[in-house]
Amino acid sequence: MDQLQTIAEKQAILLRQLRAGDLFESLPDLLRAIREEVTYQPATPLSPVLSADEALEEMAAYQSRWSSQDQLAPAYLEDADLRRFVTMLSSTRENVRDTGAFFFLGNAIQGGHLSRPQLDWLTAELIADERLFAHLFEEENDGAYYRSYCLALLAILLNENLSADEPFLSERLLEEIIGQLGIYLLVEKDSRGYVPEHGWVHAYTHLANVLGLLFDQEGLKRADKLYLLACLMTNLRSLNTPLTMGEMGRLVGTVLNLAKRHKLYADYLLLTLKLWRQDLVNEPFASSRESWQMLYNRVDFFQQILAYGQEASPADVWQYAQTTKNYLS
Repeated sequence: MDQLQTIAEKQAILLRQLRAGDLFESLPDLLRAIREEVTYQPATPLSPVLSADEALEEMAAYQSRWSSQDQLAPAYLEDADLRRFVTMLSSTRENVRDTGAFFFLGNAIQGGHLSRPQLDWLTAELIADERLFAHLFEEENDGAYYRSYCLALLAILLNENLSADEPFLSERLLEEIIGQLGIYLLVEKDSRGYVPEHGWVHAYTHLANVLGLLFDQEGLKRADKLYLLACLMTNLRSLNTPLTMGEMGRLVGTVLNLAKRHKLYADYLLLTLKLWRQDLVNEPFASSRESWQMLYNRVDFFQQILAYGQEASPADVWQYAQTTKNYLS
């Protein structure tokens, strides 16, 4: 049994128990155990992105036709072109991936140039294993661009679903997003921001956007929101590389916004913040770059809580942040 299948099976059990109300205080330890069992293999090369320049020319042609307001121009993307353009999100070339496919597909979604079936297909495709989990179980690798930009485009779809007169995301598809995102949160560790000559990775910023929009979706179960919060906090407690390009602020803002909505989320956040401090108190400290980085990730999280101000936090969370703000800072 491979790691992905193992995590998916354990996650299914946890979600079932959480939805039944049978799990709360033990959830951080159970998720931490899953994260600590993950092993990462050496990075492997990506499959080449074929005919990228030709695809960019086709995107430009679509944009030109739509901008001209020609009534004879096709309103929607051809299915084959949509499938092809999505693969461009895996490119390590910024002009193909970011200012190319991502900008174009985002404009197509927001401009109404995808049909309802295409919106459904695209949402499911962005969270498919081969895209969202591309090279996920490897050390730092170029697959991070694909994973991150699938999240970035998913955020646009989630926003479109919120603003639509008739939301297109079914309950089944939302549940699939929860399951796939939970796995992603437990495994992802590429915290790079801007990479010279390749552009942005910024996975944690895109992740914050997706989580914030998911938390706003009508009908999303409270237990599912709690589970995603728990997976995020598990990730941050384990992360031993820096978030230095605005990611921590976005993540903390998303977490505090959720925590203010219901005492359940606030109580869980407070629980994990206390456990995060215990990590530093109870575990032998090795004077290594990784250990120091984990410590300062925690410091950064607490500093962001303070930066948002008292009104942004539940009272208990604010009080705890105040009483511990100088601990190892």
